Amino acid sequence: MFRAIVGIIARRRNEPAQSDRMQTVTAGVDIAYPNSVVRAGGAPVLLPETADRQAVIAMIGRVDGLLLPGGGDVVSLAYGEEPHPTAKYQDPVLDEMEFLAARVAIDRGIPILGICRGIQSLNVALGGTLIQDIESQVPGAVQHWARPRDATRGHTIDVEPGSLLARVLGTKTLAVNSYHHQAVKDVAEGLRASARSRDGVIEGLEAADGRPILAVQCHPEEMRESQPALRNLFEWLVREAAARRSMGTDPVSGPCPGAENREETPA
Repeated sequence: MFRAIVGIIARRRNEPAQSDRMQTVTAGVDIAYPNSVVRAGGAPVLLPETADRQAVIAMIGRVDGLLLPGGGDVVSLAYGEEPHPTAKYQDPVLDEMEFLAARVAIDRGIPILGICRGIQSLNVALGGTLIQDIESQVPGAVQHWARPRDATRGHTIDVEPGSLLARVLGTKTLAVNSYHHQAVKDVAEGLRASARSRDGVIEGLEAADGRPILAVQCHPEEMRESQPALRNLFEWLVREAAARRSMGTDPVSGPCPGAENREETPA
């Protein structure tokens, strides 16, 4: 039985070790990401973090869809800002891999779903910027950095009527979980905001020209049971990936949005 292959960027993890043992460094993601792809009918493949650009290009060339998962902060110098004092868990190698992966995927017409950090790295990859710390930089912000024991509906988002995100979710208003202190600020050229929280923080992005690109700030992989509408994001990704595979080609759908903001275009 055919299953679309969805690549998931797997970040480097430095595992804790006792003082008399060698530290183990692994590459992985929360199991909820691949599980969500499987339940949507896809076949997940982990793409381990690497600084080898040709390896990244080759990996993206073998998948039908791309999932950019959650993680730490994007290095602020990537979008021309000095770091805020609250910056944490940065990984410039991961940044560069995700930027390149996103650009190659867009150039080749590969569907993309970004989640939490994924919406941020996608935006920066295409020339956008980020709010580095919501609590100190957004007056009147709601709580975006909740620490519940279980996946909990933290705040409400309003989805833009008529947007791809609205069609996929099947609703214009949704309560979502929230574990982030950074967010999209200036939206990259070629993208548009498709959802916001009640304080105005951007909670969803999609392609302005209808390309198969969706990104959300919440964690839908953790709320499959409590918010069934969020399952639709993975089903959309797998469906788009399968449709691309069925074409039997590797279409190039035109210049990558934001291409003029970078020095090179991957081959």
